[in-house]
Amino acid sequence: MACPTCAARRAAREELKGGADFIKIMANGGCASPTDPIHFFGFSREELSAVVEEADSAGTYVSAHLYTDDAILRCVETGVHSLEHCNLIKSVTARLAAEKGCVAVPTLVTFDKLTSEGASVGVPTDAIAKVEVVRAAGMESLDIMRKAGLTMAYGTDLLGEMHRHQSEEFVIRGEVLPVQEVIASATGIAAKLLRMEGKIGTIATGAFADLIVVDGDPLRDLSLLTRQGMHMPLIMKAGALVKQTTLT
Repeated sequence: MACPTCAARRAAREELKGGADFIKIMANGGCASPTDPIHFFGFSREELSAVVEEADSAGTYVSAHLYTDDAILRCVETGVHSLEHCNLIKSVTARLAAEKGCVAVPTLVTFDKLTSEGASVGVPTDAIAKVEVVRAAGMESLDIMRKAGLTMAYGTDLLGEMHRHQSEEFVIRGEVLPVQEVIASATGIAAKLLRMEGKIGTIATGAFADLIVVDGDPLRDLSLLTRQGMHMPLIMKAGALVKQTTLT
């Protein structure tokens, strides 16, 4: 019989040797997955530890798709660093994750849009029903993680045509979190998680010069960051202008 732990280790090693910056695993069931319920554990503790060990050896980290508190706790205890989604996290687990220096990446906008638009883009009815289970708990999870001191980076996890809603995550989080923290999640905090400090998420000599100019004050109105740059007269990528219009 093949060794599942050996297979997980081998797969992680192959991805890292192939140039992966980090390893992401499905450590919990998925909303859009047809055969695994949300509470499903994707990996044993031994498999998780093996993947984390391989990532550590390569000088990087493991990211995990997670919804339930039990799955999050298992991953935190085995060394997973980036915790994706975390809708059903509880306070005790959030505090432990914070103590271990983990980073959570909530993606609330995808659940909101899967509920309202999922059927129109072909998401099955049973998958949308699973989405509702985690969507309803999402806003509470933000409050739980903030009170626990768990750092949160920005993410959306949107599918296909729903990518146009990616910046609406700012507005959703702003209903619970301070505006400065929401913006930092997509700049300095994201850079730290990706181990690209000094390159992205900052305006500094030697950085990539990915810049925007906002027509208005996003600290007062986070919706200025939405609608695909409608309120951004200037967008620069790697020092080159990709949009420039005149302010009215």
